Amino acid sequence: MSNIITSGPFAVPLFIDGTSNLPVDRLLIGLKNPTDETKTVRVTVERLPDVVFPTTAPETAIPGFNQLQVSLPSEHFTIIRIDAGPATFQGGNWLRVTIEGDTDEEAEGIEVALFGGNDGRPTVSMIFKHEDFIEVDED
Repeated sequence: MSNIITSGPFAVPLFIDGTSNLPVDRLLIGLKNPTDETKTVRVTVERLPDVVFPTTAPETAIPGFNQLQVSLPSEHFTIIRIDAGPATFQGGNWLRVTIEGDTDEEAEGIEVALFGGNDGRPTVSMIFKHEDFIEVDED
């Protein structure tokens, strides 16, 4: 299986909610293999350019996380943690997470979930369940 799913572009808010001054300080990507065999995916997190329409520019891979390959044995789970910072992402940036390999929209391979927040407190606009990801058409 060589499928590609993506979160699509999403904004990282300056703060986790409208009532606190806690910045978004991490992005967590959870991967679960519910199948009975080892599955492998490649995880890419990209920071999109901060441009105003109609200007476009290429996406920039976050250092250390471009094409990170993860193999999970049957029934195993792992979390990829990316801390906020000048080299990764900050509030106000736009990100896109792509998963390629043994996964698909129907979760017949590795399942994925995405969470952004601060010290366990979620940022609602940065929560993506597997069903929120969309399949990428390679044509």
